[in-house]
Amino acid sequence: MSLEGSVSQFLESLGLHEFTPTFMKHGFDRVQDVLCLDDQDLALVIPDEKKRGNFIKTLRKDPQSVKAWLHSLGLDQYYDLLQASGFTNLAQCSRLSMQSLHEMQNVLPGHKKRLFNSALRLLESRLNVMAEGIWEKHAQLRGADVFPPGDPRDHRDKLKEDDLPIPSKNVRFMVDSGSDIVTLSDHVIEELKLPVIGRCQQEVAGGDIRDVSLYSACLGIGKRKLNITVVPDKINTLGTPVMWQFHHRIDGEKHMWLAKDVD
Repeated sequence: MSLEGSVSQFLESLGLHEFTPTFMKHGFDRVQDVLCLDDQDLALVIPDEKKRGNFIKTLRKDPQSVKAWLHSLGLDQYYDLLQASGFTNLAQCSRLSMQSLHEMQNVLPGHKKRLFNSALRLLESRLNVMAEGIWEKHAQLRGADVFPPGDPRDHRDKLKEDDLPIPSKNVRFMVDSGSDIVTLSDHVIEELKLPVIGRCQQEVAGGDIRDVSLYSACLGIGKRKLNITVVPDKINTLGTPVMWQFHHRIDGEKHMWLAKDVD
């Protein structure tokens, strides 16, 4: 089968045959190329925003895309297994983790690696990775900017870096998915001069209760800025109020924070 025939038949199976000439013209002549197009590539091939949106929706949701993806990897035999495991479309397959692959029976080690690496490529082509952290005994976000409310960087085009009157600090956080608060060490709170917005009672080790101040801050993760309430503690932690603002991709040692507005 020719390269053009392969792409043409794939797009025709999705009802997207009208785009075949344009894909071939721009050199996207393999099915794997079509499956892993990023936003910039798609805008080049399909300039019309409405048509581009329909193309993306069909590509990511139609089960035929999963068949084509597996065929391009030489792993057709795993289609039924993926379907039975809940990975029924390309959007879901892009979130395949090594853990989920380990839980599937009768997948050879080399094939797991091939599937995972390709799934990661699918994911990276369609998601905006806001930040990366390390995933170990205590999962951590390598760095996030913390600053008081009213961040002047909203107007960065009007201000020079040296003119910014509000301090900020790059902070390493521990991820605490079992907590519903954000904590910062006392010295960071003092350094940034975070404003007090109230008081609360906090249970500490041994069951004792202590009365502590609540602080207001802004947290910058990648290009995302969040208004947060901070509780002082010995360590810096991010709980569910922040974690729920992102999708998460965890791969053994890496924790990717992904834009939430992606299906």
